[in-house]
Amino acid sequence: MLDLVVFTQYPLSYAPTRINKEARNAHLKIQVFDYSKIKIVNKLPHSKSVILREPDAKNNIYDLRDEILQYYIKQNSKVLNSNSYLKWSVLDKKIQEIEFEKGNIAHIKSENLKKLKYPFIVKASLGSHGDHVYKITNEKELKNILEKYGKDNLIFQEFQNVGFDLRVIVINFKAVGIMKRTPRRGEFLSNYSQGGKIEKYDGRDKSDIEKISILTAKHFKLDYVGVDLMKGNDGRWKVLEVNRACQFQGFEKATKINVAQRLLNWCILQGIHEKNLSTS
Repeated sequence: MLDLVVFTQYPLSYAPTRINKEARNAHLKIQVFDYSKIKIVNKLPHSKSVILREPDAKNNIYDLRDEILQYYIKQNSKVLNSNSYLKWSVLDKKIQEIEFEKGNIAHIKSENLKKLKYPFIVKASLGSHGDHVYKITNEKELKNILEKYGKDNLIFQEFQNVGFDLRVIVINFKAVGIMKRTPRRGEFLSNYSQGGKIEKYDGRDKSDIEKISILTAKHFKLDYVGVDLMKGNDGRWKVLEVNRACQFQGFEKATKINVAQRLLNWCILQGIHEKNLSTS
């Protein structure tokens, strides 16, 4: 039996590569699978623990991910974020906003398009890495976006003027660190994948930021999550969105926290292995 299996669309990308390396360094038995190469789910190897990387919105393989989830649940494997996947197979931005309201979680709210003034933000309900997020400055830009996506597939938000946002990674309902992301000059997207400047955040309001992030992780039943926050125009920290399988290349670089190892420690705490790993 394996100690850990990881499922992903991109086996050579940063996160699965780092997890694989740290697991092998710890002498754990690990295998990384490409979702697209899986033909028969019930022939997958038995494993004590499972990490399911979130499928891209553009590749509709959520049904396959859910079939794999059920397969390992029946084996009594420990599956990272299983409770969240079971409740919300797809957790798009519209569903997130509904849940923010239910959980009394401060968040950047969507607005009625007719009430917004330029500039404002338009987001596709499904998307990641800053893709499908637009700053709209005039009627022509708005028309193009509406034609591309259709109004029902979009959410509209007031533009926030703070100029940066935060990524908090929460594992086992504990905040492991905070990364500050600042857009490049002349840009508005702060994602590391979009060229945003990254650095460790250690402000005086760190405890408040951690509290809202942990509250969010608990509401969405997430063992591992990246919570993105921004200070609203009213001066209060608010959640932008949750990322159930967030990338952590920029986070590790900015904070010097070994996220891959922290994830393996989650697996160990669930019974994979008796010895502890360093949590440097």
